[in-house]
Amino acid sequence: MIKIRVLNPEDKKSFIKRIKFPGEEGNPFDRILRLLENINQIPTFLFFTLIILTAGVFSLFNIENWLLLVLFSLTDSLLVGLLPKLKISFGSYKSQVFLLFILRALFVWFSFPINLIFQIIGSLFVFYGFIKEPSDIKISTIYHNFPNVSSTLNFLHISDIHLEQPGIREIKLIQIVESRKPDFILYTGDFLNLSNIRNQASIENIIGFFNQIHSISPVYYVSGSPAVDVEDTIKIIEKNLNPIRLNNSNILLNLEGNLINIIGITCTHHPHLDMKHLPPLLQEGLLNILLYHSPDLIYELSVEERVDLILSGHTHGGQVRLPIIGAIFTGSLYGRKLQKGLYQIHNTLLYISRGIGLEGLGAPRVRFLCSPEIIEWKNNS
Repeated sequence: MIKIRVLNPEDKKSFIKRIKFPGEEGNPFDRILRLLENINQIPTFLFFTLIILTAGVFSLFNIENWLLLVLFSLTDSLLVGLLPKLKISFGSYKSQVFLLFILRALFVWFSFPINLIFQIIGSLFVFYGFIKEPSDIKISTIYHNFPNVSSTLNFLHISDIHLEQPGIREIKLIQIVESRKPDFILYTGDFLNLSNIRNQASIENIIGFFNQIHSISPVYYVSGSPAVDVEDTIKIIEKNLNPIRLNNSNILLNLEGNLINIIGITCTHHPHLDMKHLPPLLQEGLLNILLYHSPDLIYELSVEERVDLILSGHTHGGQVRLPIIGAIFTGSLYGRKLQKGLYQIHNTLLYISRGIGLEGLGAPRVRFLCSPEIIEWKNNS
């Protein structure tokens, strides 16, 4: 059974004076990703020369520690270099190896054989976090008593595919949709990888991918972060997609005589401004399901605004989670308060998906204790 975290409405923050918002170009996280992307542009020979020299500096040119750090950095290069061949991710390995190098350097001065043990454990983590877990899509099934629905109801929530090229996750996702055959599918944004937001092949692939899913079950979607689903690209996608975009609009679905109101609000990452689109779209006496890419809108709801369920993504669950602590970082305005899973405020449920894909640019192409997921919702009746 999935735990529901109850949110306190008094935790709502004001963002009127805030200048930079998550999900926009130029925010601090975005600048870091673009800085790391510069590492990927370094010529290969120069990159490894710098790794070798920097390893010498970190180890104070102690031969044993120096060789240890270089050897395991080369191991990381081989493991991360396998990702395109395994169709897990397709970006450059250099920024990833650099980040792993920094982590490995922290342990190089432990005495032997402790330093060797830490480095071997590090390689096991690299295999698990870069290869095993990003390939393994989990299905989270939630049974819920939906109000104003008397019949069976079965739908899927998918988010944050971040497609580069068709890969192992996309293949598995189609297989899952075919096996489940839901009444409909709701997608909460971020179509492309940040490295591919204007790549013509990626755009064509994501269009073909969603049209294939739509041929199995109807798909309704909202766009994601403005920095990912950039306006010119999302217009091309919308024009060629059979699935229906909800752009500050709603659609009524009739399932066995039960009307369901699906609402989609386009996310600008300014929830206090985006909220104005919601009230006219609500339908009293019907099941109201709201799609909004970021979970941050949840705190803008008043008790009078009767949204039964909000579906969102954006945070990827943090991608890297630690036992007990949870996510190290999320892209939410509320920090680690909104990470993943099921939340409640007033009478509204919020589900934050861990998403499917990986961010792109210089972001870590890793998942740890945070597998990709599809959420299957079923009416308890």
